Amino acid sequence: MSTFHGLEIGKRSILAQQSALNTTAHNLANANTVGYTRQEAVLQASRPMSLPGMNNSTAPQTIGTGVEVTELRRIRDGFLDTQFRHEQQKAGYYEATANALSQLETVFNEPSDFGLSMTLNRFFQSMNELAKQPDSLAVRAVVIANGQGVADTLSSLATGVGQVEADLQSQLNGKGKQVETLVNEVTALNEQIARMTASGYQPNDLYDQRDVVLDQLSRLVDVEVTSNQNGTVHLKIGDTPIANGIPLTFENGELTIGGTVIELQGGELKGLQDAIKETIPELRAQIDALALAFANEMNRIHADDMARNLNGEAENLLFFVDRDNPTGPPNDAASMIINPELTPARLAAAQSASIGDGSNAEAMAKLQHERLEIGGSTTTIHDFYQMVVGQLGMDVQAANRWRDNADMAVQQVDYRRLSVSGVSIDEEMTNMIRFQQAYNAAAKYVSTVNDMLDRLINGIR
Repeated sequence: MSTFHGLEIGKRSILAQQSALNTTAHNLANANTVGYTRQEAVLQASRPMSLPGMNNSTAPQTIGTGVEVTELRRIRDGFLDTQFRHEQQKAGYYEATANALSQLETVFNEPSDFGLSMTLNRFFQSMNELAKQPDSLAVRAVVIANGQGVADTLSSLATGVGQVEADLQSQLNGKGKQVETLVNEVTALNEQIARMTASGYQPNDLYDQRDVVLDQLSRLVDVEVTSNQNGTVHLKIGDTPIANGIPLTFENGELTIGGTVIELQGGELKGLQDAIKETIPELRAQIDALALAFANEMNRIHADDMARNLNGEAENLLFFVDRDNPTGPPNDAASMIINPELTPARLAAAQSASIGDGSNAEAMAKLQHERLEIGGSTTTIHDFYQMVVGQLGMDVQAANRWRDNADMAVQQVDYRRLSVSGVSIDEEMTNMIRFQQAYNAAAKYVSTVNDMLDRLINGIR
């Protein structure tokens, strides 16, 4: 055994404690860094030396050589990461769904004085008044104005739904491009990590950067992460593996890889896609069904051969027409307008030439309570509209409830994850004192050995 073996042990101890102190300092410096995982310097006794000699026993003997840092370990629980990302994709889906439904609910503006319910009530009230005063031009003008109000409101609903659809499509495009960017970031970080691990380094900070990107990605899509032996990860979105070298693109509202459309199961993108492909078309179809049922029944009564205007003449004018083709009935709610040729005098309030006949106006007023075929159901105009609005309201409440539950689950898992990987300043300060004391002791030991050697070399005369 070398005379200077004690100095070597002291040197190794000093370097190991210094490395541990530096790791503690790194943790403290990143105590508030988002996504940072605390690290630990793993200390281990260094490889011992055999101690051969003529005077030794036959039993194998070794002598310790001190301590060394074997790795800078990240304190992280992979199971909690997987659970967090699973809850994230559910929270992202319900958040996108709740936001989309809330925007649609705003379009209907119910209950209010300007919603379709009140607009229809005013129209039918004026029609009832016309049945009582069929000769009044003022009442006739009010009926036409209220009829235009109904058409405008229905058209506004359809237009509002279209505007929400355009807004959601814009959000979908933006988040789709964001997915492209995040996947590319993971690929780039994988390449850096692979190069560093191949050279024997521990790229802990790169691992942290990649985990932050994966957390962001899990909010947008349902991503599954599989770790590889070289420190890289393999991604699968939906049921589709994301292969290296094959670009992931977002086009026409769909994520594709190698020309194959990825079927999403969760995340904000899935929530937006469902709203655009399912919720909005269904809602638009209901609005159109209501508008056309109302318009067709009004036109049937108003353009009946028995219907008469103020002069007792049968003109067969349609009450509601299409904006692009004023000679025909409306094709949908968005194109519905009152007939431009319909003046107060030409309004068919009677079914005969008798003065004071308001029977046709009475027939149109009765539409308020008549059961019609609307969207595959036999119901009244009011009940069908209340069903649409009520169902939308319940869907909003349900989506908000699921979103809140999912957000709470995300927070709970995140708290558990932070309790493992987060930096505790109190704990790090304790470690700092511990490593400092060990460092001081090692330095004192080196000084003592140095004094002994000095006495041995220079003190003997």
